[in-house]
Amino acid sequence: MNDSKTALPAVDGREFRNVVGHLASGVTVITTGSSQRRHGMTASSVTSLSADPPLMLVCINNSAPTATAVAETGHYAVNILAERGGDLAYRFAAPSTDKFAGVAVREGVLGAPLLEDALARIECEVVESVVGGTHTIYIGRVVKAEAGQGQPLTYFRGGFGKFAQVRDDAVYRALRHSVLTREYAPGAVLSVADLAVTLEAEESSIFYALTRLSGDGLVRRELDAGYVVLPFDTRSSDATFDARLVIELGVIEKVCGEVAPQSLDELEARFDEMAALLVEDRFVDFDAYLEANYRFHESLVSLADSPVLTAMFEGLAIKSVMTRSFGATAETSQRFVDVQRQMVQALRAGDKTRAQGSAVKYSEIAKDRAREVLALSGGVM
Repeated sequence: MNDSKTALPAVDGREFRNVVGHLASGVTVITTGSSQRRHGMTASSVTSLSADPPLMLVCINNSAPTATAVAETGHYAVNILAERGGDLAYRFAAPSTDKFAGVAVREGVLGAPLLEDALARIECEVVESVVGGTHTIYIGRVVKAEAGQGQPLTYFRGGFGKFAQVRDDAVYRALRHSVLTREYAPGAVLSVADLAVTLEAEESSIFYALTRLSGDGLVRRELDAGYVVLPFDTRSSDATFDARLVIELGVIEKVCGEVAPQSLDELEARFDEMAALLVEDRFVDFDAYLEANYRFHESLVSLADSPVLTAMFEGLAIKSVMTRSFGATAETSQRFVDVQRQMVQALRAGDKTRAQGSAVKYSEIAKDRAREVLALSGGVM
């Protein structure tokens, strides 16, 4: 026996919880009882123990009423929550006189209430229990198991996985808005620690946001300085829009009058998706419009069936330019949709001159709008 073990320091409980929180786990609701008295609680300490025979293990805090109920009934059900089951997880994690109020349930083969909206349900008969500290481990023989379609809800770093994604995305959007509206000037160095305080967010969420902003072309990571806000001016905007125009003029020159109806139908479908997101000189949802606009132009370039042209288009970083020149304001112009509609109509009619004229006009108004937005910020963003 190694006597040195007695000299090992005790692990701080708070530190232990923080470290263990990095282990992602599924989220379940353990239920038991009968139609007269139902019990349930949210739990993540659940795992399959054996496949032959099928055994399931759950670990429940002894202070929870559900622990007492499982000991009394001798059975329990593991309801594995779907990724949109956060409300159920919160409901069954909080004390309540009736956690099941308004929740769709049905009775299982052993009498435990089963959650209809769960992704999967596993019904177990207790065959052994082991007390460990403040918790009891219940080992159950699986008597029935069923699963539906979908993705599970996960628990990670103190939050539900789906909710954590929403939270990180909200931080990204807030920081992007700050950059686009020049709260941070071109060349400014963005401190992760300072941003975490300003945005009241975890540093991991700030890193996530800065990584996405780097992909958007709004910031650049420099080895010495860190994340730096990139400048953006009329010259940068014009050069990108001009390059796209050259590619699209070449595509129209090559394919106009020879495009298969199915390909034109696909292009028009992409146009309809985009047009629905720009109404009365305002973006309904700029991010969705940006994606739809990119897909429309990508579909147009793909008509040439040329890997070289497609690669050139993808290398333009057009999303970054549009984010910088259009994303700072919800106001825009219905002319964008009108001109692009003319382009689609001309391609369907096989009218090369009108299609190329529409492409030129679209590029002109895109550059003009970028200049207007840039002028509001002194010519540089």
